[in-house]
Amino acid sequence: MASNDEQELKWAMWYQDEDFIPEETACFVYIIQFPNSGEFYIGQKRVWKSVKNVSEIKSTSKQSNWNDYTSSSKSVNEMIEAGEPYKKSILACYPTYAEALHAESALICMLCSQWGSLNKALMAKFKFKAGMDKEHMQKIRELLEDLT
Repeated sequence: MASNDEQELKWAMWYQDEDFIPEETACFVYIIQFPNSGEFYIGQKRVWKSVKNVSEIKSTSKQSNWNDYTSSSKSVNEMIEAGEPYKKSILACYPTYAEALHAESALICMLCSQWGSLNKALMAKFKFKAGMDKEHMQKIRELLEDLT
């Protein structure tokens, strides 16, 4: 397995047939898995600084630190810093922050009671938008099925 320094820069796509295209993504939902313990963490990350919708991306927009980002979770970052092997995967990409936040919240709510979940809190506020349609909900159902 690669060292943690090498892993930090690598994101895998959960679904191998999907591509990550920053210009089409405002935010993504991810999972960090620790294979030795079976623990995991689900989160979301904005791709662009100060952008909540892909329609807001301008030629002057700057990307966030998504490429080398790990987590806002102190315990997850402590495990990574301690050298615990881990894998970062992008579960799904979204054109809006609201859609990503909704998906992240649903996944955490459904999976946080499972042994191995490192998510200790959920604080989310979002408005249900037009993008949260049947297709959006189907994607969440597929992810839940694959993750359980």
